[in-house]
Amino acid sequence: MRRQAATLVLTRVQFYEDCTVGRLSDPQGHLLCITLEPRWRLPGQPRVKGQTCIPSGTYPLVYGYDAEMRYQCWTLPHLKSRPRLCFYAKNGSVAGHTKGDLLLGYLSPEGYEERPFEGRLYRPVEAFERLLDYYTALRANHGDFRLRVEPTTGPVTLLPAVAAPALSPDRVVFKDYILQTL
Repeated sequence: MRRQAATLVLTRVQFYEDCTVGRLSDPQGHLLCITLEPRWRLPGQPRVKGQTCIPSGTYPLVYGYDAEMRYQCWTLPHLKSRPRLCFYAKNGSVAGHTKGDLLLGYLSPEGYEERPFEGRLYRPVEAFERLLDYYTALRANHGDFRLRVEPTTGPVTLLPAVAAPALSPDRVVFKDYILQTL
């Protein structure tokens, strides 16, 4: 019996000099969370590992424990840089935290509305857990998990970098926050 594959869809919606903001949704288009990635590379610019977005395409996602992050996350193992879908700190994410990964969160501290990026993603743990719930439901149906990065249509205008609020980049906070494997 063939396994069912569910594909998350990443659509990039805001482009800044230091980061890219995307919309992560299920196949029906329902918003799961917002992503923060490294900067967009313009046509003709070389890809720089950990400093530019991953290319458009469909990639399998593998869920497991990441020793560097000290918690569970999804990785894209078929890319050389092995980017992760994760969160960096419980108190939010800023452009400097991306380091080649796709960070999860929301653009607003109170709701799910989509608005311009103000330098910080809020509620990253809630976004991660929402994605984890979605993944858990798929595993119950023995489904595979994939990420489809949509190609950007039309010209991309890079907006100036947004001044990020000061956040502590302390990863020690994760020692007691390891999500259990499913």
